[in-house]
Amino acid sequence: MKRLLLATLIILLLIPALAVNADGSPRTIRLYLYQDYDSCVFSISWENQDQEASVQIQGPDGTIIEAGRQNAVFSRGRVTVDVGSARSGTWIIYVDGVDLGMINVSGGSKHSPYAAASPIRSFTADAADGVINFTWDAATEYDTVNIVIYAQQGSNYSRTIWSDSRAARSGQASISADNLQTGLYTFMILFHDGRNQYTLATDKPVYVRRLNVSDKLENVRTGSVDGEMFVSWDGGTYGTYLVTLYDYETLSVIRSEQVNDTYYPITLPGDADKVKVSVAAVGDRGFGEFDVYEIIRTVPAGVVSFPEYDTTRSSVYRISISCPDGETAGVYIDGKLMIEDAATGDYDLNLAEGSHEIVAYVRDNYGNTRSFHKSVTVDRTPPVLNLNTGDQIETVTDSFVISGSTEPNAVVAVNGVEQELGDGSFMVKLALKDGINPITVSAYDAVGNKTVRTITVERKQPPGSGRMAYILPTAVFVLLAAWYIYLNVKARRAVPDEKAV
Repeated sequence: MKRLLLATLIILLLIPALAVNADGSPRTIRLYLYQDYDSCVFSISWENQDQEASVQIQGPDGTIIEAGRQNAVFSRGRVTVDVGSARSGTWIIYVDGVDLGMINVSGGSKHSPYAAASPIRSFTADAADGVINFTWDAATEYDTVNIVIYAQQGSNYSRTIWSDSRAARSGQASISADNLQTGLYTFMILFHDGRNQYTLATDKPVYVRRLNVSDKLENVRTGSVDGEMFVSWDGGTYGTYLVTLYDYETLSVIRSEQVNDTYYPITLPGDADKVKVSVAAVGDRGFGEFDVYEIIRTVPAGVVSFPEYDTTRSSVYRISISCPDGETAGVYIDGKLMIEDAATGDYDLNLAEGSHEIVAYVRDNYGNTRSFHKSVTVDRTPPVLNLNTGDQIETVTDSFVISGSTEPNAVVAVNGVEQELGDGSFMVKLALKDGINPITVSAYDAVGNKTVRTITVERKQPPGSGRMAYILPTAVFVLLAAWYIYLNVKARRAVPDEKAV
């Protein structure tokens, strides 16, 4: 889903290097001592003298020396560290601080006046048309010096690309860009005059490009989705790509990784919320051209609100978008973009019957995206209602049992009275009156879809019950009449005859 919510393109922005790395690690400078010293000092100075810095020095044997009051002299924009005896070999100086600017490191005998101040006045590098050019200028009493130039990417890559043991103290040199992969490099010059040695790095990374390498990838998109940073791109005909993360302030390389996918989730150490990134195709000539993009992770303030219900019988689904200035919104329905660059307002979505996945997002100017998800079902189909009887029934009983079934979660009413369902089935006993008895059964679901069935039950008299209604009263009448006659006859017989007196 996050791939649907890709951020907009961010323009290339280069910032001078040599400050604290994005992962919180100090700036790393390597210095090679060509000889052993009985008493050695290192002098470290930085451009922004009002900033404070801490210094650690690691010897060739791995021993760490921390600059403190016992072994160092601190002054404005400078610290001089007495390391005692020093073996020849590579020494690593870690300088930790914020916004230090250009850093200058020198080392040598404690008793040399040159150990505390570098004679290197300038060092520059530029690259064009497949050639890397270097110029330097140093104030030293020697006409020729030993010079080594290194190419660096972050704290994990350093490579010697040019050296001359009898170089002019002020001069220039050129090398082919094919000596390096296409990329951003900081170059450092190591200057050794026979007594002391000094280093100076370029004040910003230099973009080195080999000739005839792959073109820049298209549609590079950066940003974050719900706080997770990413970069994505169109892969074209390539199958392998180099993703490089840079410190946001210094463009020092944090890490590089070759990948085969065209979507790369970015993880940063700690709580870092800013980074720069590039992505290049990997071709026959190595790494291709690239631009550098910035990602500033924030959470957009905009909100997309959905109705609370999950099921509806309406095909119109209204959502509400609230976006502050600098943010826009968009809506996907079932993976298809339906609305984009939307501002604050209410929007009606037309949904077909069935289940739908709605993903809305709010995006800011940095490509950060906040997503909102909703599952909704449009149900316009009435529930199925099955009755276990016909539509017209005749009976002689005084009651009738109606039964049937409907779909789960539906409600059944018989003659307006809701019935309790067990697994969707119901059974109701109804009293009947003589004649026609209409029975109405309704089934309706949660969104109001309704199915209605009406049957009629006619209650009739049993066979012969009509003649008995006449025979019985007649029989009673005859019996009563006969009894009456009998009584009258008996009474007359009981009276004496007058003529017999």
